[in-house]
Amino acid sequence: MTGRLRSAALAIALLAVITGSLAAAPEPAGPAVAPPAAAAPTPPSDPRQLTYPPLTIAFPKPEKLMLPNGLLVYLFEDHELPLVDLAFYLKAGSIFDPPDKAGLAVLATSLMRTGGTKEMTPDAVDLAVETLPARLSLVCDTDAMSGSLSALRAKFPEALGILAGMLKAPRFEPGRIEVEKARVIEEIRRRWDEPGSIAELNFRALVYGADNPWARLSTAASIGRIGRDDLIEFHRRYVHPNNSVFAVAGDFDKAAMKKMLEGAFGAWTMGKVTPPPVPKIKDSIPVGVHVVSRPLNQSSVELGHLGVNRFDPDKFPIKVLNFILGEGGFSSRLVKEVRSTRGLAYSVSGGIGQDSDRGLFEISCQTKAASTIETIQAIRGIVDRLREQGPTEEEVRVAKEASINSFAFSIDGTVPFMQAFLYYNYYGYPPEFLQTYRDTIAKVTREQVQQAARKHLTPDRLVILIVGDPNGFGAPLSTLGLGEPHPVRLD
Repeated sequence: MTGRLRSAALAIALLAVITGSLAAAPEPAGPAVAPPAAAAPTPPSDPRQLTYPPLTIAFPKPEKLMLPNGLLVYLFEDHELPLVDLAFYLKAGSIFDPPDKAGLAVLATSLMRTGGTKEMTPDAVDLAVETLPARLSLVCDTDAMSGSLSALRAKFPEALGILAGMLKAPRFEPGRIEVEKARVIEEIRRRWDEPGSIAELNFRALVYGADNPWARLSTAASIGRIGRDDLIEFHRRYVHPNNSVFAVAGDFDKAAMKKMLEGAFGAWTMGKVTPPPVPKIKDSIPVGVHVVSRPLNQSSVELGHLGVNRFDPDKFPIKVLNFILGEGGFSSRLVKEVRSTRGLAYSVSGGIGQDSDRGLFEISCQTKAASTIETIQAIRGIVDRLREQGPTEEEVRVAKEASINSFAFSIDGTVPFMQAFLYYNYYGYPPEFLQTYRDTIAKVTREQVQQAARKHLTPDRLVILIVGDPNGFGAPLSTLGLGEPHPVRLD
């Protein structure tokens, strides 16, 4: 046998031995094989038939902290991001301004932010806020001063110290006072440049009364009367810890945050805060048509009357009603008919407002001059029909679903929830307001919405304000059947 044949024979014999051994050996135990998963259900061909489990929302529970000086703080600890956010409300506002110094609250609040602190010049404050970096704002509205601060966790103590300095000891730098007053006066001079602003501000003055604090406007003269002593007195009168409510949310340890807040605000002195009385809004609106004559090829229209209080028993039916009437975008009756069907206006919206005393029922739109009368008549017809016939069941269903869904997004996250919680806490809503909101909206019925419409929409008591050219309205104003128009003069 040759060497090549001998090697081949040995290889065949060795292969036979190996094969036999493998056949005789037991199979090793392998991993258990899972049974096949159940097949996913076939989705319906019609997307409208899809079903989902009920939406659940976990509401953060804050820890309540009261400092010895009366400062109330709510803490929302959340370590998802290395950020800390603070917000606050303080009982002050433009409705408390002396009549001859209208604009004081807004000016003082702005200068608390831009006018420096006892320890830092205005430029030093601006540079520090920009380089930290941090977002810091102070704002004054009709019945509240509010503020916010947002910074990285590592930078928050320094940013908090700057905010505390603004609240405890604003510098009111004289140079910055003059700059800010000049800026405000220039804004006042430009107030009547934009037709939409003319319509909105004068509508408020007509419905509330020009001298009522809820509609009163600052003037160049009233701003000119405000001096540094007035700003200091505003701060002394209103800016105290026991007149405030704070909330902090984000990446912090509660014990460390308590210590930080005590260090920043512990020396902030309490004070007796007694805002001057504000006259109640009187229901003495000047029903009829009011015109601000301007040579324009487009008209700005405001239409409505007084609204309701924040705590009106019809609060939730009104919310559904507003969506159906004019706050629901392309789902609303105003947009469907005035814009989509008749092409009379690109933008139209409105609803019944709710405020601390009384809000405004207000519908706003802009239309070409030649369609002014037609647009007003169309809006009045929509209000009339909704009041007399009520909404459909489908409109109520869509409005409620939209409100419930948008609510979930508005409080999605600890910081948005903290901001909503603080707002409702400041204005005195029930503690469980946010937790019960969706269920309360869901229980609103078509009958309740119609009752709210009949109670709060009064088409025969409308104030209609038009900013435009009466010679180009497409029809005489007498067509509206509301008597002679009243000219409105702008100061």
